[in-house]
Amino acid sequence: MEFAEIVAEVLETDAGEVVDDATPATLGGWTSLRHVQLVVTLEEAYGLSFSREEIRSFKSVGHIREILARKGVGTVTS
Repeated sequence: MEFAEIVAEVLETDAGEVVDDATPATLGGWTSLRHVQLVVTLEEAYGLSFSREEIRSFKSVGHIREILARKGVGTVTS
């Protein structure tokens, strides 16, 4: 499953809404519970783990992409 599809599914939004500048403030489905679900789902999908600092720093879709890129995971940018 593609990155945008994963994020959209967890946050219960359209994949078209999953753009780099999307944040919890702009995506109504991005609640604290779904934030945790997103972390777990991404860890499982890409076979990696995030540090507490990384998890707390998930402030936008673009920032999550940056963290994944640092971990060697390529995502298609929007």
